[in-house]
Amino acid sequence: MQIPVHKTSVMQAMQSAVARGYTWHVSGVVSAEKLLALEEKFAERYDIGLSRWQRCRQRQKGAAGVRFFAYPEQGTTRFLWWLLFTDGENAAFQREHGRRQVSDKYGRLSWGTEFELAQLPSLKAKPTWSWRMTRERVQEWQGEIQAAIRTTRSDDAIKAVMARLVRLPGFKGVRQQVFELHGFAKKDWGRIRRKANSWKPPARPGYVRFRSDEAVSAARVVQRLLMGQEPFGTDPVISKQERPEEERMAVVNEDRKTGLPIPRGRDACRVLLIRETEQIQTFIAERWSYESIRLWLLDRYGEAFDIPLPAFRERVRRALQVKAAPVLKEVSRTPIQPALVVEPAEEKNEQPEKNRHLTWEEKRAGRFPGSGTTVVHNSKPNRDELY
Repeated sequence: MQIPVHKTSVMQAMQSAVARGYTWHVSGVVSAEKLLALEEKFAERYDIGLSRWQRCRQRQKGAAGVRFFAYPEQGTTRFLWWLLFTDGENAAFQREHGRRQVSDKYGRLSWGTEFELAQLPSLKAKPTWSWRMTRERVQEWQGEIQAAIRTTRSDDAIKAVMARLVRLPGFKGVRQQVFELHGFAKKDWGRIRRKANSWKPPARPGYVRFRSDEAVSAARVVQRLLMGQEPFGTDPVISKQERPEEERMAVVNEDRKTGLPIPRGRDACRVLLIRETEQIQTFIAERWSYESIRLWLLDRYGEAFDIPLPAFRERVRRALQVKAAPVLKEVSRTPIQPALVVEPAEEKNEQPEKNRHLTWEEKRAGRFPGSGTTVVHNSKPNRDELY
Protein backbone atom coordinates (compact mmCIF):
# COMPACT_ATOMS: atom_id res chain seq x y z
CA MET A 1 0.00 0.00 0.00
CA GLN A 2 1.19 3.50 -0.85
CA ILE A 3 0.67 6.28 1.72
CA PRO A 4 0.59 9.90 0.44
CA VAL A 5 3.08 12.24 2.06
CA HIS A 6 0.57 14.99 2.83
CA LYS A 7 -2.43 14.51 5.12
CA THR A 8 -4.64 16.64 2.87
CA SER A 9 -4.29 14.12 0.02
CA VAL A 10 -5.60 11.29 2.21
CA MET A 11 -8.50 13.46 3.37
CA GLN A 12 -9.31 14.29 -0.27
CA ALA A 13 -9.30 10.61 -1.23
CA MET A 14 -11.63 9.69 1.62
CA GLN A 15 -13.98 12.57 0.82
CA SER A 16 -14.17 11.49 -2.83
CA ALA A 17 -14.80 7.86 -1.82
CA VAL A 18 -17.73 8.83 0.43
CA ALA A 19 -19.19 11.00 -2.34
CA ARG A 20 -19.05 7.96 -4.67
CA GLY A 21 -21.02 5.68 -2.37
CA TYR A 22 -18.57 4.40 0.23
CA THR A 23 -20.92 5.36 3.05
CA TRP A 24 -20.09 2.55 5.52
CA HIS A 25 -16.93 2.75 7.55
CA VAL A 26 -14.92 1.09 10.29
CA SER A 27 -11.95 2.92 11.79
CA GLY A 28 -9.42 2.60 14.56
CA VAL A 29 -5.83 3.02 15.69
CA VAL A 30 -3.07 0.44 15.27
CA SER A 31 0.58 0.38 16.25
CA ALA A 32 3.26 0.56 13.57
CA GLU A 33 4.31 -3.05 14.17
CA LYS A 34 0.82 -4.35 13.35
CA LEU A 35 -0.12 -2.15 10.37
CA LEU A 36 1.25 -4.47 7.68
CA ALA A 37 -0.46 -7.49 9.26
CA LEU A 38 -3.74 -5.56 9.38
CA GLU A 39 -3.40 -4.59 5.73
CA GLU A 40 -2.69 -8.20 4.73
CA LYS A 41 -5.70 -9.44 6.68
CA PHE A 42 -8.00 -6.96 4.94
CA ALA A 43 -6.44 -7.85 1.57
CA GLU A 44 -7.21 -11.55 2.05
CA ARG A 45 -10.74 -10.96 3.32
CA TYR A 46 -12.02 -8.01 1.30
CA ASP A 47 -9.67 -7.58 -1.71
CA ILE A 48 -8.62 -4.04 -0.86
CA GLY A 49 -5.81 -4.15 -3.45
CA LEU A 50 -8.06 -4.00 -6.50
CA SER A 51 -7.74 -1.21 -9.04
CA ARG A 52 -10.49 1.35 -9.56
CA TRP A 53 -11.69 -0.45 -12.71
CA GLN A 54 -11.87 -3.80 -10.93
CA ARG A 55 -13.87 -2.21 -8.11
CA CYS A 56 -16.18 -0.64 -10.70
CA ARG A 57 -16.84 -4.00 -12.36
CA GLN A 58 -17.52 -5.61 -8.98
CA ARG A 59 -20.03 -2.92 -8.08
CA GLN A 60 -21.78 -3.40 -11.42
CA LYS A 61 -22.22 -7.07 -10.52
CA GLY A 62 -23.77 -6.18 -7.16
CA ALA A 63 -20.72 -6.71 -4.94
CA ALA A 64 -19.58 -4.09 -2.47
CA GLY A 65 -16.46 -2.05 -3.09
CA VAL A 66 -13.91 -1.83 -0.25
CA ARG A 67 -11.12 0.71 0.25
CA PHE A 68 -8.46 0.95 2.95
CA PHE A 69 -6.71 4.12 4.15
CA ALA A 70 -4.02 4.67 6.76
CA TYR A 71 -1.87 7.57 7.92
CA PRO A 72 0.62 7.97 10.79
CA GLU A 73 -0.70 9.82 13.81
CA GLN A 74 1.29 12.95 14.54
CA GLY A 75 3.78 12.66 17.40
CA THR A 76 3.27 8.91 17.95
CA THR A 77 4.27 5.57 16.44
CA ARG A 78 0.66 4.65 15.70
CA PHE A 79 -1.44 4.74 12.56
CA LEU A 80 -5.00 5.95 12.04
CA TRP A 81 -6.81 3.57 9.68
CA TRP A 82 -10.19 3.56 7.94
CA LEU A 83 -12.02 0.80 6.06
CA LEU A 84 -14.73 2.18 3.73
CA PHE A 85 -17.19 0.01 1.80
CA THR A 86 -20.37 0.43 -0.20
CA ASP A 87 -23.71 -1.31 -0.10
CA GLY A 88 -23.75 -4.75 -1.67
CA GLU A 89 -22.68 -8.33 -1.11
CA ASN A 90 -19.44 -8.42 0.82
CA ALA A 91 -17.93 -10.24 3.77
CA ALA A 92 -17.38 -6.91 5.52
CA PHE A 93 -21.07 -6.70 6.41
CA GLN A 94 -20.91 -10.04 8.21
CA ARG A 95 -17.54 -9.66 9.90
CA GLU A 96 -17.30 -5.94 10.72
CA HIS A 97 -20.00 -5.58 13.37
CA GLY A 98 -18.88 -2.10 14.42
CA ARG A 99 -19.64 -0.56 11.03
CA ARG A 100 -21.33 2.83 10.90
CA GLN A 101 -22.76 5.10 8.25
CA VAL A 102 -21.12 8.43 7.59
CA SER A 103 -24.55 10.12 7.47
CA ASP A 104 -25.24 9.07 11.09
CA LYS A 105 -24.87 11.97 13.51
CA TYR A 106 -23.10 9.79 16.07
CA GLY A 107 -21.13 7.71 13.58
CA ARG A 108 -19.45 10.28 11.35
CA LEU A 109 -16.15 9.55 9.69
CA SER A 110 -13.54 11.37 11.75
CA TRP A 111 -9.82 12.08 11.64
CA GLY A 112 -8.93 11.41 15.25
CA THR A 113 -10.38 14.16 17.42
CA GLU A 114 -9.52 16.96 15.00
CA PHE A 115 -11.72 16.69 11.89
CA GLU A 116 -14.99 15.02 10.86
CA LEU A 117 -16.71 14.51 7.51
CA ALA A 118 -20.21 15.98 7.19
CA GLN A 119 -22.72 17.09 4.56
CA LEU A 120 -22.84 20.89 4.33
CA PRO A 121 -25.67 22.83 2.65
CA SER A 122 -25.10 24.89 -0.47
CA LEU A 123 -27.05 27.84 -1.86
CA LYS A 124 -27.28 26.74 -5.49
CA ALA A 125 -26.54 23.01 -5.38
CA LYS A 126 -27.18 19.89 -3.38
CA PRO A 127 -25.46 19.35 -0.02
CA THR A 128 -21.86 18.31 -0.48
CA TRP A 129 -19.45 16.31 1.66
CA SER A 130 -16.66 18.28 3.29
CA TRP A 131 -14.31 18.10 6.24
CA ARG A 132 -14.74 20.37 9.24
CA MET A 133 -13.27 20.62 12.71
CA THR A 134 -14.98 18.85 15.56
CA ARG A 135 -16.77 20.83 18.23
CA GLU A 136 -14.10 20.00 20.81
CA ARG A 137 -11.36 21.22 18.49
CA VAL A 138 -13.18 24.52 17.83
CA GLN A 139 -13.48 25.08 21.58
CA GLU A 140 -9.74 24.47 21.95
CA TRP A 141 -9.04 27.11 19.30
CA GLN A 142 -11.27 29.59 21.09
CA GLY A 143 -9.36 28.99 24.32
CA GLU A 144 -6.03 29.57 22.57
CA ILE A 145 -7.30 32.80 21.02
CA GLN A 146 -8.52 34.13 24.37
CA ALA A 147 -5.23 33.29 26.05
CA ALA A 148 -3.24 34.96 23.24
CA ILE A 149 -5.33 38.17 23.35
CA ARG A 150 -4.83 38.43 27.10
CA THR A 151 -1.06 38.40 26.61
CA THR A 152 -0.88 42.18 26.43
CA ARG A 153 2.89 42.60 26.42
CA SER A 154 3.14 41.94 22.68
CA ASP A 155 1.03 40.83 19.74
CA ASP A 156 3.29 37.89 18.86
CA ALA A 157 1.04 35.37 20.63
CA ILE A 158 -2.13 36.24 18.69
CA LYS A 159 -0.15 36.43 15.43
CA ALA A 160 1.21 32.93 16.01
CA VAL A 161 -2.28 31.52 16.64
CA MET A 162 -3.67 33.17 13.50
CA ALA A 163 -0.73 31.90 11.44
CA ARG A 164 -1.55 28.35 12.54
CA LEU A 165 -5.19 28.85 11.57
CA VAL A 166 -4.16 29.86 8.06
CA ARG A 167 -2.18 26.62 7.62
CA LEU A 168 -5.22 24.38 8.22
CA PRO A 169 -6.44 22.36 5.21
CA GLY A 170 -8.75 24.63 3.26
CA PHE A 171 -11.84 22.44 2.92
CA LYS A 172 -15.19 24.18 2.75
CA GLY A 173 -16.21 23.38 6.33
CA VAL A 174 -12.80 24.29 7.74
CA ARG A 175 -12.74 27.64 5.93
CA GLN A 176 -16.16 28.51 7.30
CA GLN A 177 -15.08 27.67 10.85
CA VAL A 178 -11.88 29.70 10.49
CA PHE A 179 -13.99 32.67 9.35
CA GLU A 180 -16.15 32.29 12.49
CA LEU A 181 -13.03 32.08 14.67
CA HIS A 182 -11.80 35.31 13.10
CA GLY A 183 -15.06 36.98 14.14
CA PHE A 184 -14.73 35.53 17.64
CA ALA A 185 -11.18 36.88 17.93
CA LYS A 186 -12.24 40.34 16.67
CA LYS A 187 -15.00 40.63 19.28
CA ASP A 188 -12.75 39.43 22.11
CA TRP A 189 -9.98 41.83 20.99
CA GLY A 190 -12.37 44.82 21.08
CA ARG A 191 -13.62 43.84 24.53
CA ILE A 192 -10.22 43.19 26.18
CA ARG A 193 -7.83 45.51 24.36
CA ARG A 194 -9.87 48.59 23.55
CA LYS A 195 -6.94 51.03 23.51
CA ALA A 196 -4.82 48.85 21.24
CA ASN A 197 -4.64 49.17 17.49
CA SER A 198 -7.73 48.21 15.53
CA TRP A 199 -8.15 44.56 14.65
CA LYS A 200 -7.00 43.56 11.16
CA PRO A 201 -8.65 40.33 10.02
CA PRO A 202 -6.03 37.87 8.70
CA ALA A 203 -6.35 35.72 5.62
CA ARG A 204 -8.24 32.46 5.45
CA PRO A 205 -6.73 29.09 4.48
CA GLY A 206 -6.26 28.56 0.77
CA TYR A 207 -8.59 26.38 -1.22
CA VAL A 208 -7.83 22.68 -1.48
CA ARG A 209 -7.25 21.52 -5.05
CA PHE A 210 -7.03 17.96 -6.26
CA ARG A 211 -3.51 17.06 -7.30
CA SER A 212 -1.30 14.01 -7.52
CA ASP A 213 0.80 13.71 -4.40
CA GLU A 214 4.03 11.85 -3.74
CA ALA A 215 3.41 8.52 -2.01
CA VAL A 216 5.66 6.23 0.03
CA SER A 217 5.18 2.51 0.65
CA ALA A 218 3.67 1.54 3.99
CA ALA A 219 6.64 -0.71 4.76
CA ARG A 220 9.03 2.23 4.42
CA VAL A 221 6.91 4.47 6.67
CA VAL A 222 6.68 1.73 9.30
CA GLN A 223 10.42 1.22 9.14
CA ARG A 224 11.12 4.91 9.67
CA LEU A 225 8.78 5.09 12.67
CA LEU A 226 10.34 2.02 14.28
CA MET A 227 13.80 3.54 13.78
CA GLY A 228 12.68 6.64 15.70
CA GLN A 229 12.56 8.95 12.68
CA GLU A 230 9.85 11.06 11.09
CA PRO A 231 7.44 9.05 8.90
CA PHE A 232 8.29 11.13 5.83
CA GLY A 233 11.62 12.78 5.21
CA THR A 234 14.73 12.92 3.08
CA ASP A 235 17.19 11.60 5.66
CA PRO A 236 18.15 7.96 4.98
CA VAL A 237 17.17 5.07 7.23
CA ILE A 238 20.17 3.17 8.53
CA SER A 239 19.32 -0.38 7.57
CA LYS A 240 20.56 -3.11 5.28
CA GLN A 241 18.60 -2.01 2.22
CA GLU A 242 19.72 1.62 2.67
CA ARG A 243 23.47 0.88 2.62
CA PRO A 244 25.61 1.85 -0.36
CA GLU A 245 25.18 -0.34 -3.40
CA GLU A 246 28.58 -2.01 -3.22
CA GLU A 247 28.28 -2.74 0.51
CA ARG A 248 24.72 -4.04 0.12
CA MET A 249 25.73 -6.35 -2.72
CA ALA A 250 28.59 -7.74 -0.64
CA VAL A 251 26.30 -8.38 2.33
CA VAL A 252 23.68 -10.15 0.23
CA ASN A 253 26.24 -12.29 -1.54
CA GLU A 254 27.83 -13.13 1.81
CA ASP A 255 24.46 -14.20 3.21
CA ARG A 256 23.70 -16.35 0.17
CA LYS A 257 27.29 -17.58 -0.22
CA THR A 258 27.11 -17.09 -3.98
CA GLY A 259 28.84 -14.82 -6.43
CA LEU A 260 25.76 -14.01 -8.50
CA PRO A 261 25.36 -10.27 -9.13
CA ILE A 262 22.25 -8.40 -8.07
CA PRO A 263 20.39 -7.12 -11.14
CA ARG A 264 19.13 -3.57 -11.37
CA GLY A 265 16.45 -2.00 -13.50
CA ARG A 266 12.87 -2.70 -14.50
CA ASP A 267 13.18 -6.51 -14.68
CA ALA A 268 15.20 -6.91 -11.47
CA CYS A 269 12.19 -8.09 -9.46
CA ARG A 270 11.31 -10.84 -11.96
CA VAL A 271 14.90 -12.08 -12.21
CA LEU A 272 15.32 -12.22 -8.44
CA LEU A 273 12.00 -14.01 -7.96
CA ILE A 274 13.05 -16.69 -10.44
CA ARG A 275 16.38 -16.97 -8.65
CA GLU A 276 14.69 -17.40 -5.26
CA THR A 277 11.93 -19.76 -6.46
CA GLU A 278 13.02 -22.69 -4.32
CA GLN A 279 13.18 -20.56 -1.18
CA ILE A 280 9.77 -19.02 -1.94
CA GLN A 281 8.26 -22.47 -2.41
CA THR A 282 9.68 -23.44 0.97
CA PHE A 283 8.11 -20.36 2.59
CA ILE A 284 4.75 -21.12 1.00
CA ALA A 285 4.92 -24.69 2.26
CA GLU A 286 5.64 -23.33 5.75
CA ARG A 287 2.53 -21.11 5.47
CA TRP A 288 4.35 -17.79 5.29
CA SER A 289 2.19 -14.86 4.24
CA TYR A 290 2.98 -13.07 1.00
CA GLU A 291 3.69 -9.85 2.88
CA SER A 292 6.25 -11.65 5.07
CA ILE A 293 7.90 -13.08 1.95
CA ARG A 294 7.96 -9.62 0.35
CA LEU A 295 9.54 -8.07 3.45
CA TRP A 296 12.16 -10.84 3.52
CA LEU A 297 13.05 -10.08 -0.11
CA LEU A 298 12.92 -6.33 0.55
CA ASP A 299 15.41 -6.70 3.39
CA ARG A 300 17.63 -8.94 1.23
CA TYR A 301 17.58 -7.12 -2.12
CA GLY A 302 16.29 -3.62 -1.43
CA GLU A 303 14.01 -1.37 -3.47
CA ALA A 304 13.33 -3.93 -6.21
CA PHE A 305 10.60 -5.35 -3.96
CA ASP A 306 9.20 -2.02 -2.79
CA ILE A 307 5.95 -2.75 -4.66
CA PRO A 308 2.28 -3.16 -3.64
CA LEU A 309 1.23 -6.52 -2.22
CA PRO A 310 -1.22 -7.46 -5.07
CA ALA A 311 1.46 -6.82 -7.69
CA PHE A 312 3.95 -8.90 -5.69
CA ARG A 313 1.52 -11.84 -5.56
CA GLU A 314 1.03 -11.76 -9.31
CA ARG A 315 4.77 -11.64 -9.97
CA VAL A 316 5.40 -14.57 -7.62
CA ARG A 317 2.73 -16.59 -9.43
CA ARG A 318 4.33 -15.87 -12.80
CA ALA A 319 7.82 -16.61 -11.51
CA LEU A 320 6.72 -20.02 -10.25
CA GLN A 321 5.18 -20.76 -13.65
CA VAL A 322 8.33 -19.69 -15.48
CA LYS A 323 10.47 -21.92 -13.24
CA ALA A 324 8.33 -24.94 -14.04
CA ALA A 325 8.27 -24.27 -17.76
CA PRO A 326 11.93 -24.67 -18.95
CA VAL A 327 11.67 -28.41 -19.55
CA LEU A 328 8.58 -28.03 -21.69
CA LYS A 329 10.09 -25.03 -23.40
CA GLU A 330 13.26 -26.90 -24.33
CA VAL A 331 11.20 -29.76 -25.72
CA SER A 332 9.07 -27.40 -27.77
CA ARG A 333 12.15 -25.60 -29.13
CA THR A 334 13.84 -28.85 -30.27
CA PRO A 335 13.26 -29.17 -34.03
CA ILE A 336 11.97 -32.44 -35.45
CA GLN A 337 14.73 -34.13 -37.32
CA PRO A 338 13.18 -35.93 -40.26
CA ALA A 339 14.31 -39.50 -40.62
CA LEU A 340 15.83 -40.25 -43.94
CA VAL A 341 13.86 -43.14 -45.34
CA VAL A 342 14.63 -44.27 -48.84
CA GLU A 343 12.32 -46.70 -50.45
CA PRO A 344 14.31 -49.67 -51.66
CA ALA A 345 14.24 -50.19 -55.40
CA GLU A 346 12.79 -53.38 -56.73
CA GLU A 347 15.78 -53.85 -58.96
CA LYS A 348 19.31 -52.53 -58.73
CA ASN A 349 19.05 -50.67 -61.99
CA GLU A 350 15.88 -48.82 -60.98
CA GLN A 351 16.15 -45.37 -59.31
CA PRO A 352 13.94 -44.27 -56.37
CA GLU A 353 10.69 -42.63 -57.32
CA LYS A 354 11.21 -38.95 -57.93
CA ASN A 355 7.65 -37.68 -57.38
CA ARG A 356 5.16 -39.34 -55.08
CA HIS A 357 2.60 -38.35 -52.41
CA LEU A 358 3.30 -39.00 -48.76
CA THR A 359 0.90 -41.11 -46.77
CA TRP A 360 -0.86 -39.61 -43.75
CA GLU A 361 1.20 -41.77 -41.40
CA GLU A 362 4.42 -40.40 -42.90
CA LYS A 363 3.18 -36.83 -42.55
CA ARG A 364 2.18 -37.37 -38.93
CA ALA A 365 5.43 -39.13 -37.97
CA GLY A 366 7.61 -36.66 -39.83
CA ARG A 367 9.41 -39.30 -41.88
CA PHE A 368 10.42 -37.99 -45.26
CA PRO A 369 12.17 -39.68 -48.16
CA GLY A 370 15.81 -39.12 -48.78
CA SER A 371 17.56 -36.77 -51.15
CA GLY A 372 16.35 -36.55 -54.67
CA THR A 373 12.69 -36.95 -53.73
CA THR A 374 10.20 -34.14 -54.23
CA VAL A 375 7.50 -34.08 -51.56
CA VAL A 376 4.06 -32.93 -52.70
CA HIS A 377 1.57 -31.82 -49.96
CA ASN A 378 -1.57 -31.21 -51.92
CA SER A 379 -3.89 -33.98 -50.85
CA LYS A 380 -5.99 -34.38 -47.73
CA PRO A 381 -5.99 -37.70 -45.90
CA ASN A 382 -8.82 -40.10 -46.37
CA ARG A 383 -10.91 -41.09 -43.46
CA ASP A 384 -9.55 -44.62 -43.59
CA GLU A 385 -5.98 -43.33 -43.30
CA LEU A 386 -6.61 -41.53 -40.00
CA TYR A 387 -6.91 -44.76 -38.00
